[in-house]
Amino acid sequence: MLPAQIPLKPCHPPHNPKTMSDEISMKPVGFVRNDCTDPESAARMQDAKSIIEVDEAFAGALFMIDSCEYLDVVFHFHLPERESPGSWKRATKSGEVRGVFASRAPYRPNRIGITTVRLVSRDGNRLHVTGLDAVNGTPVLDIKSCNTSHLDDAPCGATNTIHTSLLKSNPRLAIQKHIMASDTEKLLMLAAQFHGHYCPGLAMGVMAAVHAMQQLDSDASTDGDKTTDGGKSTGGDKSTGSEQPAPASDGLEDLLAIVETNNCFADGVQLVTGCSFGNNSLIFHDLGKTAFTLTRRNGRGVRVISRHESPAYVREAFPEFDRHYQRVVKEQKRDNAAVAAFRKSGVERSFGTLGLDFDRMFDVQRVRVDVPGYAPSHESGVCARCGESVMATRMVDGGDTSTGNTGTAATTADTPKYCLKCAGKPYSVLDGHGIQAAGDGE
Repeated sequence: MLPAQIPLKPCHPPHNPKTMSDEISMKPVGFVRNDCTDPESAARMQDAKSIIEVDEAFAGALFMIDSCEYLDVVFHFHLPERESPGSWKRATKSGEVRGVFASRAPYRPNRIGITTVRLVSRDGNRLHVTGLDAVNGTPVLDIKSCNTSHLDDAPCGATNTIHTSLLKSNPRLAIQKHIMASDTEKLLMLAAQFHGHYCPGLAMGVMAAVHAMQQLDSDASTDGDKTTDGGKSTGGDKSTGSEQPAPASDGLEDLLAIVETNNCFADGVQLVTGCSFGNNSLIFHDLGKTAFTLTRRNGRGVRVISRHESPAYVREAFPEFDRHYQRVVKEQKRDNAAVAAFRKSGVERSFGTLGLDFDRMFDVQRVRVDVPGYAPSHESGVCARCGESVMATRMVDGGDTSTGNTGTAATTADTPKYCLKCAGKPYSVLDGHGIQAAGDGE
């Protein structure tokens, strides 16, 4: 059973009695259990173990808490003060005098404490933690997952173990926050780290992908079935609410991106969606269109395609870039001054493109997608000629004249197996010209 409400009384009258209550009551969600009974020794508990015993009424609130390595615990300083308030200054452990708002002194205007703890283990409704500087019997008011969003810009949170632990649990944490906030500038910066430079095509990929991610997120909330067989939305009916939550990519092929070009645009899509060739969530249709489709396994997707007027729209807004692009990329005149001017104009047009009218640049379609099955896992064999490990489906018999894809992993004395290159068989190559056949043997 929960105890009676705890009255939290401000130490001074509120400025506006009409809008603020003199007394705020809160119910504890649990209590601290440890060997510490003296508030003066509470600080030493940070190196010891404590148990937060959560009331059974809040058992459901503990769902998935095991995935959090660190927690913020809010509690009430329930024991009486041994000293009069005096001024709002206190001496820290180092002897420095600070105001209580600039310190962690236990004496607070509303007697509320908050501490970040490490979750060691969970036993039902009992959370075993370290780092909690609260005495035995302290009422716990709330428990929260840590918020380290102010550290997102630090490289991988490398200097902060708490933020690092969150990234280990969800490596795309910062990217997801930027998508939700429509912060395309930060996403473009991250995409450029992957892509190698800033360019308008990359910016357009970021814009298109953010829009598609948000549309699929919105669809998850409303479960609207508004798709056609490859055409534009016809609007319409809603189903029963069995849709999956927001489309956060975990690299397990439940969220798929289908790109129709292999240029800069595709890299912006990969960064924002988290779909890549390596995690089998990126599908390439060699159509030469600045477009992509985002879909879940249910086949209901969002296709975003650049309008044919968009290149002229971007050029008119940032005309200098084309001159530098012509010199460096098309004419291949890559002296230091030309490359520097090209990069500078690319940055200006890239970030400027983010601020252009989305509807003038893109068309958005709701589509039905024929989703392929999950990527199979193949055994590997060893090429009898080069001695390198090869996926079994890319090996052929030594005397086989077919194009491959029919071999097995084993190489026996009677039937040696070769990789396609050693066998002189054609294989596919994806480069800047698209997908093409290659391989005439050595």
